[in-house]
Amino acid sequence: MLKILQIIFILLVSKIVLSASMQGSKHDLSATNFYAPSDNASTEICVFCHTPHNSRTSDVTGPLWNRGFSDTSAFVLYGGISGIPNNPTLVCLSCHDGISARGQVSAVNSAYTHNTINGPGQGTSSTYPNCFSCHSGSDIYPDATWTVGPDLTDDHPVSISYESARLASPNFFELTPKNGLKLYDGNVECSSCHDPHETTNTAFLRLSNSASALCTSCHIK
Repeated sequence: MLKILQIIFILLVSKIVLSASMQGSKHDLSATNFYAPSDNASTEICVFCHTPHNSRTSDVTGPLWNRGFSDTSAFVLYGGISGIPNNPTLVCLSCHDGISARGQVSAVNSAYTHNTINGPGQGTSSTYPNCFSCHSGSDIYPDATWTVGPDLTDDHPVSISYESARLASPNFFELTPKNGLKLYDGNVECSSCHDPHETTNTAFLRLSNSASALCTSCHIK
C-alpha cells in the first residue's frame, strides 16, 4: 500500500510539473514564487496541498490532501440547503472558503489555513505558506475575489447531479458537458470548470470563457 501511495504521489507531482505554468501561478505558495515570501516559507510547491504520507481522511479525502476543516456543517449549498459539499469541492474550499474573512463564518480556521498537516522535508511539523501570495501588504484579509466562503448560495451550484438538473430543464442543458469540462460521479464540482494545476486561462478555467464558451459547454443558450 505504501508503494502504491508513493507511485500515486509521483504521478500527481509529474502532472503538476508538466502542466502549463503551475510554478509561479497563484497556486504556487512557495518562497520561489514572485511574491515577497515570508521568512519561513518553503521552496516546495506541492506540499501546500498534497502530502505523500498521513494525508487528511477524516473530513476530506482529496488526492493525498494536506489540509483540513474545523466545521464542515458551516456550509450552505445552492438553494439554501445545509449540507456538506462533495470531496472534489471540499478540497478547493479547504483554502477558498474564506478563512473567517472580514468576520464571516468559516469552515476553516487559521490553524488549518496557515499550516499544512505535514510540512516540507520530513513532514514532522506544519509550515506557513507564503503570506503575500494571499495577503496584500496593506490588508490583513485575503483578496475577496477568491474567498468564496462557506455560504455557496450565491455561487454556481456545486455537488449537484448534472443529470438531475438536465432532466428538470432539458432545454437548458447539453446531454453531457463538452470541451473537456468534467463531472465527478455525475456531479458538478468546482473542478468541473477549474483546473488548479493549469493556468492557460484566467482563474484556472479549463476553457476560455470568451463568447461564453465555458458556459455553453453545459448550457444551451
